Amino acid sequence: AFNFMLLHSQLSAAQLREAVETSERLLPADCWPVWTAGNHDNHRFPTRWAGNDPQRARAALFLLLALRGTPFLYYGDEIGMVDTDVPENRVLDPVGRIHGHRIGRDPERTPMPWTGEPGAGFTDPGIEPWLPFGDVVACNVAGQRHDPIAMLALARDLISLRDAIPDLAGGDYRTDRRSNDSRWIFRRGERTFVALNLSDDETTLASVHGLVRVGTDRSRDGLRVDGDLMLGPWESVLVWLDQEVGAVPDASTAAAGSTTSAPSA
Repeated sequence: AFNFMLLHSQLSAAQLREAVETSERLLPADCWPVWTAGNHDNHRFPTRWAGNDPQRARAALFLLLALRGTPFLYYGDEIGMVDTDVPENRVLDPVGRIHGHRIGRDPERTPMPWTGEPGAGFTDPGIEPWLPFGDVVACNVAGQRHDPIAMLALARDLISLRDAIPDLAGGDYRTDRRSNDSRWIFRRGERTFVALNLSDDETTLASVHGLVRVGTDRSRDGLRVDGDLMLGPWESVLVWLDQEVGAVPDASTAAAGSTTSAPSA
């Protein structure tokens, strides 16, 4: 079952953190959250949350795939697909027909852009689908498939890490006390440290020691952090902490999500 508290929040560190902490606090110890940032009834998160800004969309995707529980990706989320502007005469959704096309759900239901060619790899060239294509040249799977810094690569690498690192697969969630209204810092399991800067300003965290496994800025992947960790606007990183300093004394609160493993299937 979807947990809509996250989806209905704004792209705000404080609001999103409150949604997660509340859910973690209310879930029984043997339960498992499911997180989504968008679906067929809500505008796409690269538009609704990020205002079609790619950096903000990357931060939102990073967050979704770093949380405890099962992340849900709506088709196109993995490439940063934005809402499509559907002309009023093409509106099909009954909600849009009754209340106006700006309120309807058609913009998030348009065809998946597999390629940038006519038909977008979705249908034969010259065939008009039930809803119009968006800008398939600017955003399509083929154009990102072999790009190591594309949104698609970020999604794939984060999913791979969830499989490779037990902390991400089933570790608990703990908010770091250094979180504030513009940045969200949390721990997963014993050694996984997630830092998200959800603001237009730089921010710096002290006393972080470990290896950046993945970041929204892919040039930081594999770099060591020894002391201050600076994050640019809308930048996020996942750090594998050094074992001897993995605890980061006095940094976290374990009030949320004490479950340390996924429930049985």
